[in-house]
Amino acid sequence: MKELHQHDGAQNLLAQSVAADLAALVAEIFGEHPMLCGFSVQKRSTLTKERAIVPLQGDLCLADLAVATWPGFRATREFYSEIACMLLELMDEQPEARDLLRGRTFARTLH
Repeated sequence: MKELHQHDGAQNLLAQSVAADLAALVAEIFGEHPMLCGFSVQKRSTLTKERAIVPLQGDLCLADLAVATWPGFRATREFYSEIACMLLELMDEQPEARDLLRGRTFARTLH
């Protein structure tokens, strides 16, 4: 029984570590891109072609990217790809992050 509790504790620590790394990465993304209002990570099969911006790993896709800038500005594919690359790096380093990203929307916090 003690082994089971140790295993649960280790899994919990890993989940907390992945969640903390994801939170830090999202903060970094918003910090590097002040015009970014938000984005989501969704299953590709649930998205229309217009919402699916950049494929990630497996069935995941960067979607619903919103920016606040001057009129007429459109975010470039390079902008989308830079955010996708940051997310992909985390998923490569910590595969558990995929489950935390799936179906989530991330929005800039205003204080």
